[in-house]
Amino acid sequence: MQTRDYTLKTGRIKTFHLEDEVETILKVPRSKPSSKIIRTKKGKKAIAGLIDIEANHNHSWYAELKERAKKDPNALALFYRGTKISFKEMFEKADEVAKALSEMGVSRGDEIPACLSNTPETVYILLAINKLGAKINLFSNSLSEDYLNSILDGCSNKLFIATDDEYNKLEGIISNRNYQNICLTSLADSLPEHPELCDEYEPELDKYYHYANKVEAFRAKDDRIIDFKQVLSIGKNSNVAIKDTGVLDDDFLITYTSGSTVYGHPKPLMHTNRSLITSGRFHDSELSGNPDLKGLRGMAHIHTDSNTNVITCISDNLMQLWSVGLEPEYSKETALDTIFINKPNYLNMTLSHLVSAFKQYLVDKKFHKNGTGRKMPWLFACFAVGEPTSKGEEKFINKGLRVARAGSGVKIKGLSLPFTTLCVGGGDCEHGGIYYTLWKSLYDKANYLRLKNHETGMFPEAYVQVSAFKKNDNGEYTECNYGEYGLIAANSATTMSGYKGMPDKTLSTIITDDMGRDWISSNVIGYIDELNGVHVKGRIDSNIFLKTIGMEVPKFVIEDLVCEDTKNILSCSVSVCEIDGEQHNVINIEFQPDKKKSDEKVLKGIINRFISKYKFDISDDFSFRIMSYEDSFPLSPSGKRGIKALEQLGLDNTFKIHNNVKEQEKVLIKK
Repeated sequence: MQTRDYTLKTGRIKTFHLEDEVETILKVPRSKPSSKIIRTKKGKKAIAGLIDIEANHNHSWYAELKERAKKDPNALALFYRGTKISFKEMFEKADEVAKALSEMGVSRGDEIPACLSNTPETVYILLAINKLGAKINLFSNSLSEDYLNSILDGCSNKLFIATDDEYNKLEGIISNRNYQNICLTSLADSLPEHPELCDEYEPELDKYYHYANKVEAFRAKDDRIIDFKQVLSIGKNSNVAIKDTGVLDDDFLITYTSGSTVYGHPKPLMHTNRSLITSGRFHDSELSGNPDLKGLRGMAHIHTDSNTNVITCISDNLMQLWSVGLEPEYSKETALDTIFINKPNYLNMTLSHLVSAFKQYLVDKKFHKNGTGRKMPWLFACFAVGEPTSKGEEKFINKGLRVARAGSGVKIKGLSLPFTTLCVGGGDCEHGGIYYTLWKSLYDKANYLRLKNHETGMFPEAYVQVSAFKKNDNGEYTECNYGEYGLIAANSATTMSGYKGMPDKTLSTIITDDMGRDWISSNVIGYIDELNGVHVKGRIDSNIFLKTIGMEVPKFVIEDLVCEDTKNILSCSVSVCEIDGEQHNVINIEFQPDKKKSDEKVLKGIINRFISKYKFDISDDFSFRIMSYEDSFPLSPSGKRGIKALEQLGLDNTFKIHNNVKEQEKVLIKK
């Protein structure tokens, strides 16, 4: 109950210390998932690692990265359209920015609002603000105007920061606010002067090397605006001495949930230095058990208002002294282009963007010459993040990776794979990226006997306590057994310090089990498999009522059974709409591009699977909608499938499948 009491007093979530929980965890029956990690070598290593972080890394994220960079200051840190920036150069620029911001009055505790795309300047700004002990509030320009104004009201008026591609949607709001300084960076600031001379230049993608600098046009209308060259000039001419006094539990990063269910009003998440440092530290080989790979490149292209981007795509890569390909383009149409222009060894991309990229590659034959597709030997780990992955989607992406010979050019201690398979990564924004499955289909095959032929889940990081919980007859949360569905909750050193300005919402995330342990809810239903893999299945409020059987059923039950037909069905999502006070359920389906059966036979197969497995006919409870190959599912600004957008389609372009079970005759009838 300590976490709940602390939150009631402060509005924040108490820092979780796994090492303090050992005595309680050892009392948990061995049959329960949460008792396992403490009894393993990896669990003991995790506790030692957390103690080491507390004792020897109690400083800012900036200081942690600076210390690590001493090992190889000339290593490549940032890559942008062929421009290559070393760790030494990155910190020199960050220090100049820190001095400039200090001259502008930014100091410890200030919260600086920012709307930024992925460019090198964004990394300099993150490091500079962290060095000053200030906070950065990274939001999207897709927010509703009233919500955006409430965010800005809660930030400092000393400085506003944006990239020029984002500012055009914000200019009207920002110009009417009382900011002392407005710093605009341009997508053009770090472009190579002669991209065609760069060793990784992509001639067929030349348009991405020539962004116009829009800052001067904005400055002509507002004399408070300064460009990035001016910022660096202020820093170079400054004599101010900056003392980095940051500690682990300083708030630093404010990002936002994906907002896929309520557009324009995502929840603000506060993360501390501890979140970034712990996440990165546990990717070190002695704690992760992974090979100590050198010189790899990740890619940061997810919006910067997502902690997945800042922590997983930027910080975690830099913590390993890997480089980051900074990518400002973010749309499903440009997904494949951005992969080839950055050539990442390690790629995090939303499932929807990955599917779009491999549609272009496999079906549209983009990057093909004389009938042969260009290969991706450098793509060693391809992670689908942010959304559940259906079996059909996994199959489709793996086909693309196989054709592209992904990973064939990367060796691990002499081991060379013919191609890599899809990885799954995630966790939730509240906890950070705490789950992953490397080479998922290979793990499925290796463990099919132990898992009784079921797929493997996502493995929690070693410093995470995670399990599923259900309520008992007394209304208490009790831990589920392996394979039993329940509310997924976790405890982690990377858990958010709270929803900014939402103490009640923060408090509502805390659940207390029947042993008195406090957990932070992930707000999703799932289960833990026998390997301690986490299976996230759906939101806790995603049940739908079926008249045929007179009860509620989780959406994922419907979606999983629909997607059993991996040869013909790529994706499925169930949506619900209300018309004239009546609920209507819709099964939205996208077919595999190379399906062999007719639409009618595929849909009849769905009806038959439900009759065979659950002994009821879904014909009266569902309408069907076929999503076209070209349009696919509507996406939210976060790049994930938009639940709200699907609901707003109502019954447009849907049809019923009428099924006479007795006669086994099924006919498609257009609505």
